[in-house]
Amino acid sequence: MGFTDTRFNVNLSILFTELPLLERPAAARAAGFTAVELWWPWVDAPVPEQAELHALRSALNDARVRLVGLNFYAGQLPGPDRGALSIPGEESEKFRANVPVAIEFAKSLGCTSFNALYGNRIEGVSAAEQDALALENLVFAARA
Repeated sequence: MGFTDTRFNVNLSILFTELPLLERPAAARAAGFTAVELWWPWVDAPVPEQAELHALRSALNDARVRLVGLNFYAGQLPGPDRGALSIPGEESEKFRANVPVAIEFAKSLGCTSFNALYGNRIEGVSAAEQDALALENLVFAARA
């Protein structure tokens, strides 16, 4: 017997992890879920190859599950990183490079909900400086 309460969705980044990513949408559907969410699945690639995006899109469509939430690039999750929004330098650049890619991917699946993770405090960078950068990056994403 599967899970049939459609008020809930499953995060494919933390459930069904015994399966490869492309098999998780079907596992979610088999368990009775019709909606899923994801952390940005390409930890090292804020801008993955189109073939990878297509493969995940196909897996979601083939399983007949809706993508209802997607994280923007956030560094290594699970792991030591907790986002890229407030991290100066390369991580911030990766976040900004990811924004149009994530939006287009989500849009192609009808997903309109995004999550932008703040990131850890960085030694030697003031909280005010990180907060200002996070706000700049949020505005960038909102205007995309």
